[in-house]
Amino acid sequence: MANEKILVADDEKDIGRLLELILSRAGYQVIRASDGEEALAKIGQDRPDLVLLDVMMPKLDGIQVCRRLKGNSGTANIPVIMLTAKAQVTDKVTGFSAGADDYVPKPFNHQEIVARVRTLLQRSEKIRYLNPLMGVLGDWFTDKGVEQLGKELEVAQDIQRQLLPRETPKLPGLEIGAVLFSSKSVGGDFYDFLPGPNGQMGIALGDVSGKGIPAALLMVMVRTLLRVIATDLKEPAEVLAQANKHLTRDIPPGMFVTMLYAILDGKGERLAFANAGHWAPILLRDGQDPVSLETDGAVLGVAEDIPFTPGELKLQPGDLVILFTDGVVESVGYESGQMLGVEGLVALVAAHREKSTQAMAEAIATQIRESQKGALQDDLALLILKATQPIGDAH
Repeated sequence: MANEKILVADDEKDIGRLLELILSRAGYQVIRASDGEEALAKIGQDRPDLVLLDVMMPKLDGIQVCRRLKGNSGTANIPVIMLTAKAQVTDKVTGFSAGADDYVPKPFNHQEIVARVRTLLQRSEKIRYLNPLMGVLGDWFTDKGVEQLGKELEVAQDIQRQLLPRETPKLPGLEIGAVLFSSKSVGGDFYDFLPGPNGQMGIALGDVSGKGIPAALLMVMVRTLLRVIATDLKEPAEVLAQANKHLTRDIPPGMFVTMLYAILDGKGERLAFANAGHWAPILLRDGQDPVSLETDGAVLGVAEDIPFTPGELKLQPGDLVILFTDGVVESVGYESGQMLGVEGLVALVAAHREKSTQAMAEAIATQIRESQKGALQDDLALLILKATQPIGDAH
């Protein structure tokens, strides 16, 4: 049985009762109105899922009611079927020009009415579920509003792209590859490189909870905050502690940020790092099993005065350090139905290891995206660091 609510507006009582009986038997809730003004009042009160409008009614006719419904962003997406005793082409054109979704001449067949109602409701199901949101957002969901929103999302996407480093830094003894794909037009994953004194380089990889516009807005805030805090490139744990202090005060309730922040010294020998609830980097060293570079630290923006444990790595030639967001390892292959996981990521790195770090990162991210057989379920960012010179002993 259907649960949708239908308003029947017809000044002929017998027709109104008949339609109520037909639609009630089909399982629909029926509200009745006897003129155009009453119809508009009841639509405002009861918010029906579909409206059956007689063309010829007192006070306001069906065409006028339909125009008012379709001209109001809050009711524009309610489907309208026009009813009339006339079957002239001009009447149909007038009804459709007013925004009607369907047109049924009188006398009508009982089964045809039910079939048309059911078909129109099924076609507009997604829109009907969005009606409360449309009421809040108002003019964004008019044709002009949607067009404007699309343009502004394109601008937002361009702004996000501009915020990403235009190229990876050139450092002695280190090669870096980086790639980011968003699941939406804008997203919450980001990476950044922050040059400092004496050739030092800060490396940040972050993931804002959620997706789309809210995550993108918070991402810009976090990136800006990080650049201010890390100007003099303090130790990574201190950078995260200061970022958390600010975010806990300002971040919207229910949102948080995970982040891996590292600093490479000017000689390319020491990689210091700290983790705020992010996936631990993976160290791949020739002749050894993969090592997860674990350090303690909770997500940013939830509670103040959280300690962040520092970590340190002395690089050896050929070392690969893989930094990634959860969209990489939690991606689900279309054919396998399984998450990639850390082991799967390590296997992909091994398969592309002869490539440059940038080509490697791009190949892995592209392979993950193509395995989804559709839109990504989450943003993904991947950074690959490779030690290229004999620059010290490992600890």
